[in-house]
This record gives sequence, structure tokens and C-alpha cells, in this order.
Amino acid sequence: MKIFVEKSIFSNELKLFQGIFEKKTLMEILQNIKMTAYENGVLELTATDLEIGLQSSVKVDVKEPGSVTVNGRDFYDLISRMPEGQVEISENNDLQIAINNAAKTSKYKLMGMQSSEYPALPESDFSESIHLDSSRLQSMINKTHYIISPEMKFNLGGALLSLGAERWEMAATDGHRLAFCAVDEAGNSTEPLEFIVSRKTLLELLKVGEDLDIDFAYDKNNLFFRAGNRVLSARIIDQKFPNYRAVIPEATRFKARLDTEALLTTLRRVLVFKTRNNGVFFRFGKDKLILERSTPEKGEAHEELGIEYAGEEVKAAFNGNFVLDFLTHVESEQIEIGMNDGENSFVFRPVSSQGVDFIYVVMPLNL
Repeated sequence: MKIFVEKSIFSNELKLFQGIFEKKTLMEILQNIKMTAYENGVLELTATDLEIGLQSSVKVDVKEPGSVTVNGRDFYDLISRMPEGQVEISENNDLQIAINNAAKTSKYKLMGMQSSEYPALPESDFSESIHLDSSRLQSMINKTHYIISPEMKFNLGGALLSLGAERWEMAATDGHRLAFCAVDEAGNSTEPLEFIVSRKTLLELLKVGEDLDIDFAYDKNNLFFRAGNRVLSARIIDQKFPNYRAVIPEATRFKARLDTEALLTTLRRVLVFKTRNNGVFFRFGKDKLILERSTPEKGEAHEELGIEYAGEEVKAAFNGNFVLDFLTHVESEQIEIGMNDGENSFVFRPVSSQGVDFIYVVMPLNL
């Protein structure tokens, strides 16, 4: 194999693959990216961790077609640091991959592995695909993915994506809080579809689908997302998602309206010293919110904020980081907090939806 490719273009494409590679794997070849150069001037790139896979193509100058695999992280780190301009990449059936700049002042060799040993990706068929507006899908992902911890597995290891004929919904929960968002969007699906999309898949979608609309397809085992010259595949999580709708209060007796930035900066001050659960007391009173913390080891914090509130006095404790997560992912200058008392779920939502319904439900701490 021998190709010439523009360094900046190639580096940007390789960057998209970096989230696929796991730091620890039982199969060394899964740390590699597979490169296949074709006579028609196309270089196909492939990476997988056996749960999700990414494939893309780049136009290059192919002098000799061929295929090889190389460590994906090392290869990207090297290409991204090469001098600007054309880069020559070659391999002469000895699994030594030579990387040189045009002036031959930078010369490197990386050891590769046989491409025949690389796992094949599932075949995708987009003949009956569903078109997804990328900006809306990315907005939904941004408002939900941060709830999903990397340690969470099975049904809680992803977000539930629901595609209806006129409405798309996405929900994520960790058992203590819930993020739910929905957009009114006409799709070409004839019946409602529901899939649990893993956290890793969501994060990769944010990258591969940026500024590109997405075609979505599926079979009995896999989900497929095509964005331009890239196809992201993911194994279907065959689990039942929790009944998240049951934890969203049908109504709240009291509502408070707050300035988003004011609460964000104040809460960050209150959380300067860390504790086990980062518990913060929220005390809602007449046009005022008091935030308090007190720990024998660290000290005390007291803050008062002016708000719009005319209900009864309500006091509840929250994991302050949970509230911060909402505040850093909301796009409205003001938020509304709905509550019934200090023991049941609180409902956070933006005052300005900007086309995406967003509800964030948090259970108070028992302090």
C-alpha cells in the first residue's frame, strides 16, 4: 500500500476515531485502525470495539492499493504532529508502516498487524432509512448524555430514543435523576420506534454528525447512523428501559423562576469545598432562595438569591452537582423549578424551550 494525503484533512478524520478505542481490551487488534486503499483513490478507515464501529472514507492519491492495521492512537498522534502538507504512507507487505512528509525530513515507522485479522463491521442498509435533523438530535443528546455514567451497564447504560411520526423523544436516568427532552419533528417512520442508545454511541454521534444530517437505519441486532462519508454502527441493547414517565410529576403546586447564570455562579461558590454527596440545602421563601451547606470538616456556606416565588416555604437538599449539570446544559436565561414539598421530586425546566422540550427531574437527598 502506498498513498499520499493532505495532513490536515487526514488528521481531522482520524480524530473522529479516537473515542472508539478502549484503553483496555483483550484483543490487541481492537486498538488498531484498519486502512484500505482502493485504486479509485479512496482510503477506507475502520475501527471497532465489537460493540460500536465507525467507518469513513477519504479521497487520497493511491499509488499502490492495499490494506493494513495500525495502532489508532499512536497513528493519530503522529499524523496530527507531522509538518503541514502532503504525507506519504506506505507498507510493503512487511507490516512496517512508513510515514514521511513531502520533503522527507520527517520519517517514521510504526508496526502494524494483518488486516485480515480485523473484525468485520455489520453491513448497513439505508434503503429505508429515517432522516434525522442533526442539530435537533445533537441538542437532545447534549441534554441527556451527562446523566449516564461510564460505569452504568445494561438498560441504564444508555438513553432511550423514541422516534414517532411527529415527535422525537430521548430520556436518560441514573435512578436519582432524569433528563427528558422532546422535539416536534415529522419523520418518515410509519410506527413508533424505541431503542436504548449506549452512552458511547451518543458521544460518538456528537462528533461524527456535527454539521451533517443523519440517516438512521436498523436491523434486528444493530443501529446505523450515516453522516456524509461516515457510518457509525452500534449493537442494540436488548433490555427494557425503566418506566421513566412514572417519576415525572403530573403537576406541581409551587413554581419558582430564577436567573440561570445567577444560580450557576452562586452554586459553584457554595460547592467550593467537596463532600461525599455534595449536599446543598435549598430553602425557597417569598421571592428568595437560600442556599446553605455546613460540614464539621470543611466549614459553612450561606447564599441568598432574589427569585420569583410566592408559594409556601419549602426546604430540600440536593446533590449540588446534579443541579449544576442541569444549569450547564440549559440554554435559557431563566429556569423554572416546580415542587410540591421538600420530599418528592423537583422539576427543573428552561423558561425558553428554543424548540426542544426539556425536563430535568431530581430527587431530594435525605440529609
